[in-house]
Parts: sequence; C-alpha cells; structure tokens
Amino acid sequence: MIVENRKPLKIFRSRSESATVVLTSLGAVALLFSIAAAETLFALALLALLISRRPLRFPARLGLPLLAFVGWSLLSLAFSSHPMSGLSQIRKIFIFLVLVLVYNAYQNRKQIEWTYKALVAAAVAVSLWGIGQFAGDYLRLKHEDLPFYQNYVAHQIEGFMSHWMTFGGELMLVLVLLAAALMLGWPAGGRLFWWIALPTILIALLASFTRGMWLGTLAGFVYIFARSRRALLYLLPVVIVALYLLAPRSLQDRERSIFDSQTDSSNRARLVMLHTGLAMIKAHPIFGIGPERIGPEFLLYKPASMPLPHGWYGHLHNDYLQIAAERGLPCLFFFLWFFFEVVRLGLAANHAAGHAQVAVTAAFLTAGVFEFNFGDSEVLMLFFFIFAAAAAWQRLRQKSPVIDSGLLEHHRKIAVPNTAAETQA
Repeated sequence: MIVENRKPLKIFRSRSESATVVLTSLGAVALLFSIAAAETLFALALLALLISRRPLRFPARLGLPLLAFVGWSLLSLAFSSHPMSGLSQIRKIFIFLVLVLVYNAYQNRKQIEWTYKALVAAAVAVSLWGIGQFAGDYLRLKHEDLPFYQNYVAHQIEGFMSHWMTFGGELMLVLVLLAAALMLGWPAGGRLFWWIALPTILIALLASFTRGMWLGTLAGFVYIFARSRRALLYLLPVVIVALYLLAPRSLQDRERSIFDSQTDSSNRARLVMLHTGLAMIKAHPIFGIGPERIGPEFLLYKPASMPLPHGWYGHLHNDYLQIAAERGLPCLFFFLWFFFEVVRLGLAANHAAGHAQVAVTAAFLTAGVFEFNFGDSEVLMLFFFIFAAAAAWQRLRQKSPVIDSGLLEHHRKIAVPNTAAETQA
C-alpha cells in the first residue's frame, strides 16, 4: 500500500498563500509610485492565489451588477462606430479582478492593518515629495517674476504620477481612510502615527489644487463625523471658513474659483462638456457612442452656439455623464447599482470597518462628479483595494469576533455580517 506524502504540497500551498499576502500588499503601496509595478505585483499575487487553490469568495450581491456593467460595456463596444478604438477598455476590465484578489488574499486582520499602515506611510512619502515640488514651482515662478496662480494651475504638482488629478485622487482616498482610523478607531493602534500623517497628506492635497478631490474629501469627512463625532460635524463649516481665512492668497483664489462659471476656463469647459454629453445621450441612449469615442466625436455633438474654452476634451470629467454618453443609460444604471451594493454592504456591517468603507466610497463618488476618476486606473485600483480590504476585514471579523475601539464604544450590540451573501467564485 502506497501512502501519498502530502506534506510538500501543503508547504507549497502555504507559501503560495503567504506570497499572495505580500504581493497584494506591495501592489497596493506601489500604486502611489508606479502603475506598471502595481499591475505586475497584483498579477503575480493573483497567480499565487490561484496556485494556493484556496476557495475564492466574493459578496454575491456585488457580483451581479459588476458582471452586468462589464457585459454592457462589451455590448457598447460591439455597437460602436469604431470598435477597435475602444479595445483598451477590455484590458481595463481586468482591474476588477483586484476586488476578488484583495477580498481573498488576507488570512487575518493583522495583515490588513499592517498593509494600511504601509499605505499611509507611502502616502506620507509621496506627499512630502509633492510638497517639495510645490515649493520648487513657487520659487521658480517667483524668480521668473510670473504670476503664481495663473501659471501654477496650468501644471500642478503630480507626485510620482503622470497627472495631478491622479495624484490628488490617491491622496484623497488615503486621507479619508486615515480620518476613519482616527475618528472610528479602525484599525486599532498607531494613533500617534495617524496624527503625524494626517496634516502632511492634507497639506499635499491642498497644494495639488485639485478642487474635485477637496470636495470628495469633504464628503468623506462629513460621513465620518456624522457617525463618530457629530459635534465636529456642526463645527465643520467654521473650520472651513477658518482654513480659508488663514490660507495663502493663491489657495483662496483656487477655492473661490469653484463657484466661478464666468472667467474660470475649467468650469466653463465643464459646462460645454455637460451639454455635449447630454446631446450624446439623447442621440445614443441605449449603447452610447462607444468606449473611447468621446474625444474623437466631441465636436460632432457640441452645441454650435457654445464657444469652446481652453481645456482637454478627451473625456467628460464626470463619471456619470461619461458612462451614460459612452456606454448608454443601462450601463450607468449597473454602475450605480454596483456602488449602491458597496454602500449597503458597509452599512449592513454596522461597525467601524464598514463605516470607513462607506466614507471612502462617498469621497470617490463625490469626486466623480468633477472628474472621470472611474477611468483613472491608479485611483480606481486604490479604491478597489481599500474597499475590498475593508470588506475582507468584515469577513475575517466573524471568524474571530472582537469589540473594536473608537466608534464601537457607542454600540454595545454589534451586528454580525451575514456570510450567506458570499458565494464560491
């Protein structure tokens, strides 16, 4: 009788599971420095996860709208006037695998906690780099005797990213996560580190002059304060006014420009995009004009009576308008359905991790009103990572339930997440 030795196989699978954790965490940190490195690390992590042959789980209520969104996007591509121009969007579909990877990668909550700390530390590093860029730009423009505001808004700080919107979007997500750690007490521990990191990242985000990301951060903060420190919510307008009065003149100019629809070229360009996007939706309400067709066909739908301010018209700078115009109203419905389920999942958890998840989602969706951040791969992957890690925390919490600190002090009865909503992938 031959007895099969399964010990080497168990060791191999165990090492594959450990490699999955390490590679996933490194991929999340790499998002703040290089998308190529992040994608490579996530791909290797997914391969290690598959090799480990662990059963894959994913919240079932998220799967259906996600598959519907992807399916309708492919239909939109098929019905496009130039399908080949939208093939790059097929590659972007693989970004959604980050959700499955992160949700299944971690085996205990300590791994998630340390990854979040590493992510915040990386955000501090890129924030310091960005602040240095801002100082360099200020000194250079002053030396050249050029008006700072008018010249700086033409090319703002980018950190290690290729665009300031990507830089600002990433800082926004980490900053809201950081506020959740401080106000909601999740993850526990490291509060001194959180308090040191918060003003550094906040200063860099303000220096990026990305107004949509400021408003997204505000939305996330409002939710966090409403859930934890309601008195701070009432003081928030006072804090905003105080920050405005204490801010340098150039920052005050940028804040006032949010409401300037007459002279601010960016705001005027967005009004043109709004009317153009609505014209696209009216002409193609079911499948849209096709992925990657906004830029090439923009002038065909722009109202003739509206002048074209200086700006970039490759997309519509709005998640909701962009998806409806590009892929049709049904695809926008699936998009909203997916995020409804994301929020529902966080609220149903009824504890700090779930509320942190909702706060980050509120920031992402609010910023999406002013920028097509759903089409920004770095920002989207970082959001997926933060959301899926929070959801994984909730899943792991049931295996070894403990009473979290912070917000949970106000909740004596903790609702246990319903794992019946999970299915085998």
